[in-house]
Amino acid sequence: MKKIILPLIVVNILLFYFVYNSVNSEIKFQESAKTRIAENIQRLKDLRQVQIAYKKVHESYSNNFDSLFYFLKNDSMPIVKAIGETPDSLTNEEALALNIISRDTTYVLAKETVFDNSYRKSRNPNFKLDIEKLRYVPKSKKLYNINSGIVEKGKVLVQVFEISTTYNNVLLGLDSENRGYNLNSLLKVGSMDEASLNGNWGE
Repeated sequence: MKKIILPLIVVNILLFYFVYNSVNSEIKFQESAKTRIAENIQRLKDLRQVQIAYKKVHESYSNNFDSLFYFLKNDSMPIVKAIGETPDSLTNEEALALNIISRDTTYVLAKETVFDNSYRKSRNPNFKLDIEKLRYVPKSKKLYNINSGIVEKGKVLVQVFEISTTYNNVLLGLDSENRGYNLNSLLKVGSMDEASLNGNWGE
């Protein structure tokens, strides 16, 4: 009887170990995947912020990171300060013409304007803003894909952009096969098919 029980105990211990190891591995993967996705979402939001500012100055979105980051590091953006108050009986244009109000324009480095205090406070505090690394998918040396163009929306031509990467790049280095992710699908912000600044993560 003892000869039968002992092997059964060993088998049960091994089964428990493999089940526990499998469950623990899945939990660790899901935690890592959740963090990776959150970090990429924040980085895509940061890139969107740069594209929006770039368009204000150049009247179109950038289709490459070199021009986008040259703008961020070297260009300036106008900051218009209103001086005085417009009476209710006048428009701003009328008040300006009558010298009741004035506008003072100063120029500030793009990187200081794009990522101002208000925007920085809105960011996920778990992920540091590093301008030098913005073009790269976190935890990899892969570049995000960037594109821009024009689409027709209600007979009006609209500027669009898209910045994206695959989930395969997002989860690079993790054991992501058969974990419930379509590794060829995109995590992206913007769209080349419609006028949208939203990300496809459900914001």
